[in-house]
Amino acid sequence: MQDAVSAGRRHGERSAPYQPLAFRGALIIAGKESGELLLSKRGLLWLLVMSLVLSGFALLLISNTELGLLENAQVVYDMVGLVTSLGALLTLVVGADAIGGEHERGSLVPLLLAPLPRSALLLGKLGGQLIAWSAMLGIALPYLWAVGSTGQNLAAGIACLIILGTPVVLTFGCLGVALGARLLSARSALTIGLVVLILAASPMILGPGLRRTAIGVAFDWVNPFSAVLNATDAVVIDSEPLLTQTVPFAIALAWMLIALWYARRSISRLTGSPQ
Repeated sequence: MQDAVSAGRRHGERSAPYQPLAFRGALIIAGKESGELLLSKRGLLWLLVMSLVLSGFALLLISNTELGLLENAQVVYDMVGLVTSLGALLTLVVGADAIGGEHERGSLVPLLLAPLPRSALLLGKLGGQLIAWSAMLGIALPYLWAVGSTGQNLAAGIACLIILGTPVVLTFGCLGVALGARLLSARSALTIGLVVLILAASPMILGPGLRRTAIGVAFDWVNPFSAVLNATDAVVIDSEPLLTQTVPFAIALAWMLIALWYARRSISRLTGSPQ
């Protein structure tokens, strides 16, 4: 009994400094990931492309007479859906490159041999994605204000984008990390992730008639994108309180937790030996 207690104390002495070390390691990885996004030419190119897409959509609303007649709430709703889709695409690309890209560049093995638990590695990679999404939000807010400042639903749209959109965006980021860890190829992970993203975002382009069918209704119930779009519709267009959208938020959060579990399980399978 005394030996067990002594062993437990020795284990506690080893793990006590290990936890702050793991946290610092996760912060370093997150800083590296965000630095590559915000300071590298490739990352800045991605942000520039996102800005051009938002600019094109805003100009389309202003210059097209038919689209310009849309109600302010409908315009904000469309912009929230577009920004969420772009954010999911951004984190998917970053997530696919997080492990698959490291393997292709030959830097994965040294990263795995570092004295960090796999959970800290995942936390650092997800921290980089969260910073990328924050940068995307910073770019999108002026466009949201430009198209929705004349109405009364702008604040509700921004709240939906942050509270409801973030779980969906991180879901696809975790999916990219998981696929990259299992396939060890950023290109393959991105290809599969794009198929899933297009399928999930299909309610944005499907007509109301198709979404009201039995298959469409069932798909809406399990699709986090549909949950966010339906909740945004209720809050922005129908002026319902955001606090009433607990079910859509729960659906989006559940998918994020499932994707997080899948990413953690996929990273835990990695070894420090070359493959």
